[in-house]
Amino acid sequence: MNPSKNAAVRVRFAPSPTGFLHIGGVRTALFNYLYAKKMGGKFLLRIEDTDVERSEARFTTDILTSLSWLGIEHEEEILYQSKRLDLYQKMANDLIAQGLAYRCYCTETEVEASREQMIKEGKKPMYGRTCRERKDVPPGNPSHAIRAKFPLSGITGFTDMIRGEITFPNEDLDDFVMIRSNGVPTYNFVVVADDIEMKISHVIRGDDHINNTPKQIFLYDALKATKPLFAHLPMILGADKKKLSKRNGETSTNAYRAEGYLPEALLNFLVRLGWSHGDQELFTREEMVELFNLEHVQVSGAVFNTEKLIWIAGEHLKKADPKRLFDIIKTDFATAFPGESFAALQTPAVTKTALELIPHVQLKVKLVKELAHQLYPLLETSVMPVDASGLKWNKDETQKTKIKAAVQELMNTWTSLIASRAATTLGECGMDHARVDAELRAVSEKCGVKLGDLTQPMRLFVTGQATSAIGLFDLLPILPWKTIQARLTACLQS
Repeated sequence: MNPSKNAAVRVRFAPSPTGFLHIGGVRTALFNYLYAKKMGGKFLLRIEDTDVERSEARFTTDILTSLSWLGIEHEEEILYQSKRLDLYQKMANDLIAQGLAYRCYCTETEVEASREQMIKEGKKPMYGRTCRERKDVPPGNPSHAIRAKFPLSGITGFTDMIRGEITFPNEDLDDFVMIRSNGVPTYNFVVVADDIEMKISHVIRGDDHINNTPKQIFLYDALKATKPLFAHLPMILGADKKKLSKRNGETSTNAYRAEGYLPEALLNFLVRLGWSHGDQELFTREEMVELFNLEHVQVSGAVFNTEKLIWIAGEHLKKADPKRLFDIIKTDFATAFPGESFAALQTPAVTKTALELIPHVQLKVKLVKELAHQLYPLLETSVMPVDASGLKWNKDETQKTKIKAAVQELMNTWTSLIASRAATTLGECGMDHARVDAELRAVSEKCGVKLGDLTQPMRLFVTGQATSAIGLFDLLPILPWKTIQARLTACLQS
């Protein structure tokens, strides 16, 4: 069971800005965020940018933008490791003075030779500790790394909040490098220094860090600091049960946004990668915070299922507020509206039409990108070019004449109705799905054509698409009459 709410709970997400924020990182950030919110604690952010050659400002911007889009907001000031290099060096020197670390003057070639020798002797490959007890400085005062002076015997262990007791024989652990010979600190050193500085109480991260934990525990003890509790999350696997990669789902957050996934849908999908609450599949953000716990995080790898992601995306899209969806379209999918079409989205008239269309269309699509592409031909005021070669009426000229007569009669009736009401849409005249249905049935019977034969060309010309996510009977009361009139006129002229 989770303990009662505790404001002392402090967790962090610590990405490296060496690439765009990917799904695996988002899952880690989400679990930390949910745990902090559930416990009444704080979620902090750290940018691990000590890799100067690979770290880029654009990747930091991407991380911050992506987290903001997802609604995973951090508290307190962001900690940047690149601003703390002098502090790391001082801490390492202090550990040397205490006999808990040492300077290593071995070259990379010498270190590699030492490991190869151990392999020949049937031992675990590691640094041979050549400089562990060295007191002198080689001639010329060459550059040196700083290594941790790890105990040579005994056991280092911890209780993982997900996996239980985990232990490591110290004899199998290397005197790992804390500061490289170029002065750049290593992950295992700075992560402990920073977590102490940030007063992190719980370290929730991927299980690929389990083998790093004994090294970090050594440093907590060496620095006389309270150790946090550790929880290691299961790896995310592709459908092939291999480590997630670009080929099987490990894509940047921006790529999912560009495809039109709602952030809440992506988070809902990710929270189920390694955690469950009974058989429930769909969660609101509030439910995730309320129900999340570490006890129900599984140990085995979680499989990334694209089909489930798309299904979840569709379920969340159905429930989304139409105005919010329209705002997302205007922000993220301007390219779906070429030419002057995008500018028209800002006008009150087009906005009104869009907000009436969206509740119908959002039920039939999965992604906001699909919604945008479905809306474009409906919101475009000009006549959309269509391919009428597949229409049934092309096989029977007599039927085609009857169908056009039915279309003409409908246009005459509706033109008079619009004029009498000084209206701009059939909906303003009291027309709805049922009334459109009734009028089309009546005129098709009168003109001697089947209802389906009448609606097929009308749907094609009015929607501008071979298939549409909104039915003709729902569409006709919504679109501006001028648009419908122009498109039905094109239908008559085809």
